Amino acid sequence: MDKRTTYLLNKINEICSEGSFKIVEEDELLGCFPEKLKMDGDGLKQCLSYLKEHKLIDVKYAEEGMYCLCPLPEGRTYFESVKERKSDAFRRRRDIVLMTALGAFFGALVGSVCAWILITYLLP
Repeated sequence: MDKRTTYLLNKINEICSEGSFKIVEEDELLGCFPEKLKMDGDGLKQCLSYLKEHKLIDVKYAEEGMYCLCPLPEGRTYFESVKERKSDAFRRRRDIVLMTALGAFFGALVGSVCAWILITYLLP
């Protein structure tokens, strides 16, 4: 999903927090987009059709700037799965850094012990 559909899905989830159909005006939906995205009515319809095709929302009707919308379970859990993926990536990165640091420490320790043995016993 791109930024526009993400903003729109977030707004629909916010409006329909009880999980039932809500009647929403086009201006209210257009208000969720930042100025830099420059969304209009046609772009809004495209975003709504994308969300509907991917089974994230259900649209009962769309007439003259009025929409009857409801987020589907996949639409409600979308943001939770995104957060989970981000936390998984953070955990993996943290584990890689930790293992690298431990490997470097033990490598340096083994190298130091080998050098000490070499200097102490083999080079009198």
